[in-house]
Amino acid sequence: MIRIYLKQAWELLRQNRLFSTIYIIGTGLSIALVMTLFIIFYVKFAPVYPEYNRDRTLVVKAAKRYPKGKPENWNINSGITYWAMEHLLADVPHVETVAGSVLDIWSNCQASVTDVKPFKVVPHYVNGAFWQVFSFRFLEGRAFTREEMEAKEKVAVLGESLAKRLFATTRDVTGRHFSFNGQDYRVLGVVQDVSNATPATAGDLWMPLFNLPYIQQEGPGLLGNVCAYLLVDDAKHLNAVRAGVQDVVRRFSQQDKDYEFSLMGQPDPYWLSTFRQNIAKEPDLAELAKDFFYILLALLFIPALNLGGMISSRMDSRIAELGIRKAYGATRCSLLEQVLCENLLLTLMGGLAGLLFSYLIVWTASDWILTLFDENILNTAIPTSLTPEMLFSPAVFGCTFGVCLLLNVVSALVPALRALRHPIMDSLNTKR
Repeated sequence: MIRIYLKQAWELLRQNRLFSTIYIIGTGLSIALVMTLFIIFYVKFAPVYPEYNRDRTLVVKAAKRYPKGKPENWNINSGITYWAMEHLLADVPHVETVAGSVLDIWSNCQASVTDVKPFKVVPHYVNGAFWQVFSFRFLEGRAFTREEMEAKEKVAVLGESLAKRLFATTRDVTGRHFSFNGQDYRVLGVVQDVSNATPATAGDLWMPLFNLPYIQQEGPGLLGNVCAYLLVDDAKHLNAVRAGVQDVVRRFSQQDKDYEFSLMGQPDPYWLSTFRQNIAKEPDLAELAKDFFYILLALLFIPALNLGGMISSRMDSRIAELGIRKAYGATRCSLLEQVLCENLLLTLMGGLAGLLFSYLIVWTASDWILTLFDENILNTAIPTSLTPEMLFSPAVFGCTFGVCLLLNVVSALVPALRALRHPIMDSLNTKR
């Protein structure tokens, strides 16, 4: 029966080309904006290269300190010390390992080789555990170890684009040397490029954390400049680890004679850390939910009301047809099913057009559109490209289909029910 409904819908589409074209374009524009929003957050939340462990990763971005009894006199650092990461966080039960990183976008760092003029690069300083928390694809070579980091060896892992720019190839690059800020460095490996769409791992090259000139190695202390990523053994233990970390910091704070320390509700689950734009306070989830509800209302339900008005006008011209079907025994449910199936064909066509249009929007505006809801994606030399893995996923297609169904029901249900309320005799005598 559904096949018959869809076949009839196709014939109606051909007979009413102006209506169908306007409806498909209106649906496509509405779905395009919704899907653009969904793709932005999919890139931020979903497991994508190289952050496949986001579902069991906790993040500490900052720490607060204030004199005991004087919480108003606080100061905050955008990070913690390496000592705190190693001696406080790593010992919490269910924590497999802790990655530490500092993305240096402020220094004027330059790289070069013989016959290549020095050019600016963005280094990412990381510890040995960084390569366990995040899953980089090595084209050749290996990552540096904890021992190499602690020895401050002049080694680095290059992104493939940087390797091509320095050596004109990504093959047999391991072991070769290049100049970084006037110092000689040796290449340990080459990895697939990382987009600035994943700012926690982005960089042109990755270097030992202790090679950072202003790294704070000594302790005890909490305020530093290292962003910490805790890899939990199982996602079900995230809350237990969060409580464990906060308890450890509380006990550390009690032992200090002069200061109180706080992580301000951290560590955050990875998805929540995306919303921590102001490091001085926790994200207001209720306010965020309200904002996104209003955005969804504007992008989806308001266009649905306009489309519903178009369908209502169309249904007025089909009341006689529905009356004939009712006279021959068609039930209210079967007629409603027919109308929804017919409208679904148009909605799916609009949804396909909208999905393609959303890809065009995201692809052409990827350098700035991801910053709409995330101030952590800063304007650096790292390209903010979106990979096929980010765009062509089952979740994206499933969401598109779900939005189409929702839009179909919202826009077509009320006009259909209104048309089916007419008595048979009134329907048969309509527009005779």
